[in-house]
Amino acid sequence: MTHRSGQSPLGDVVERSLFRLYVNCQLSGVTPDQLYQEYDFNYEQLAMIAGCSISTMTRWMTQNREPRVLKDVYTRRLGEFHLLLHHYQQIPPQIWDVVCPLTPRLRAILYPPNQA
Repeated sequence: MTHRSGQSPLGDVVERSLFRLYVNCQLSGVTPDQLYQEYDFNYEQLAMIAGCSISTMTRWMTQNREPRVLKDVYTRRLGEFHLLLHHYQQIPPQIWDVVCPLTPRLRAILYPPNQA
């Protein structure tokens, strides 16, 4: 395999292990119906979470027609969001700063000063 200038091959033991962990991670066990029932999301919100169109989500929910294309991607995103809903308090604020910086208002909501 050839590498472009400045790129490193995925050769480090840690990098290869993280790669295997990520691609084999089973976060896709959540269905849109589960989030709909548990959190009362509407179809537009579910579509935004999954990254699909509202019409795709509507067919999925009302006609039980799962997407033929990208279903694994959509269900993985739903699973990641479900994990986030259940475990956001265990994510240190410093990680948010790297992944998705929190505004001061959102930081205060997720990590109230009296709980620090």
